[in-house]
Amino acid sequence: MFRITLTVLAACLAVACESEPEAPEEAATAEVDELTLDPAAGIDWYQGSVDDAFAHAREAGKPIYLYWGADWCPPCHAIGATVFKSPEFLDRSQLFVPVYLDGDTEDAQRYGEEFGVRGYPTMIVFDPNGAEVTRIPSGIDLQAYANVLDLTLADTTPAKQLVDLVMSSDAALAMQDCTLLAYYSWGQDTQILTDHDAGDAFRRMHAACPANLTAERSILYLAWLDEAMQAASDEDNPVEMNTAQREEALRVVRDVLSDEELVKANIFDVLLSGADYASALTDAGSTERRQLLEEIYAALERIAADDKIYKRERIYTLAGKIELERIDNPEADLSSELQQEIKDMVIWADESTPNVYERQDIINALGNVLDDAGMDDVAKPMFLAELERSKQPYYFMVNLADIEQRAGNYDVAIDWLKQAYDATTGPATRFQWGYYYLTGLIEMAPADTQRIHDTTVALIDELQNTGGLYHRPKGQLNRIEKYLLDWGADGERQAALKQIRESVLAVCAIASHQGTPRDTCEAFLESA
Repeated sequence: MFRITLTVLAACLAVACESEPEAPEEAATAEVDELTLDPAAGIDWYQGSVDDAFAHAREAGKPIYLYWGADWCPPCHAIGATVFKSPEFLDRSQLFVPVYLDGDTEDAQRYGEEFGVRGYPTMIVFDPNGAEVTRIPSGIDLQAYANVLDLTLADTTPAKQLVDLVMSSDAALAMQDCTLLAYYSWGQDTQILTDHDAGDAFRRMHAACPANLTAERSILYLAWLDEAMQAASDEDNPVEMNTAQREEALRVVRDVLSDEELVKANIFDVLLSGADYASALTDAGSTERRQLLEEIYAALERIAADDKIYKRERIYTLAGKIELERIDNPEADLSSELQQEIKDMVIWADESTPNVYERQDIINALGNVLDDAGMDDVAKPMFLAELERSKQPYYFMVNLADIEQRAGNYDVAIDWLKQAYDATTGPATRFQWGYYYLTGLIEMAPADTQRIHDTTVALIDELQNTGGLYHRPKGQLNRIEKYLLDWGADGERQAALKQIRESVLAVCAIASHQGTPRDTCEAFLESA
């Protein structure tokens, strides 16, 4: 119930994702050996408010590097274990005003709403005058990351202006402009493509890029292909690719798979979209399908064997193999060979990752693979053991709740969700884990109206008194409202739903914060 599927994960990993797992980095150096790791170590993060940081940047004539993260977030741990430890980043960070905005700090969610961030981690570069230049995805290698930072230091044209230019003319893009767009975090875009058809935009960007930028062109082409496949799978209005498009796309995918640099530039597409490409671009039983599957499998094998690639990408080669084995039957049992390979990977990743901070990301990745494989018997002891090591054990308690729910052990599952909620700190984090607990109650104990009432009221009371009813918590509150309205549609629960509404209004009336948060509070269950 609470985990994200690998279908969604494929989209999330190349960017940041609002859901639990996502976004590794390719390590240019050896794996981290320290037993502890501070992601802020060596970085002179600005000490002061976000507003003060923007004022300081204006006075100093420096761009702002804004990092939005959370202590529990696995991809944030990956950023700390790779990007923030790299000389490439540490050297360049001195040329920016670096701002570390933890999602639980005061006003963090308000700023998140103001900047239009989408998920942890989000990394935005602003020019010295406060105008947004670009958003950097987490799933790119260290050199590409450094190259993008260099571009933002060189007074480059903001990504939005570049897209507007591409969409309004046939003008060619300069090399630096193509690079900026190829390595823009499109999954976190809240302003650039809102007025454009995304597929058409990526196609135009690809066409406008210099021919010699093969990596950038491949990234933009596969972005178009992802949009085209989504359009073809639309249940209400499917738009199929024509024969020429399918043939061209197949050539591009095979070109990517045959080039190690292009594989690394598009690593999450290779890891998690291979089976989708094969299904969309080839016919079942055809020679083209067999050849493409062999090439995808070979690429996954090379990634898994490359010790210069960050460990989590190597783990996700197993996710790709799972999808390949199930290409013709999503419910098929995995081969005994792949199941053993997964078990071996769990042992290797566990034993080779002593660093507590890095483990958050690695164990999460293993959990995603085991979940997709249906290997709860392996996942459960792994998560139980990690509770003793993790500094954020509540994160993995949700995984354990999922496992127990699938087994039909609802009381145990709810207990894990309650333990997780009780263990959290920080307003946004507590509300998110409270959301998990409450929705678990609604799903698994719908008759427990008193506990559902008390939990709902307590969650809202605590959050609105911190002024945190913005952005992520506000979105989660909207989802809670939908859950409760569906739950209350049962005639016997109408009175209970109205009582929740009345109790929430009572706590709204004594809120310590006025304005928008209180308005949001008072609108809760208004239609009940």
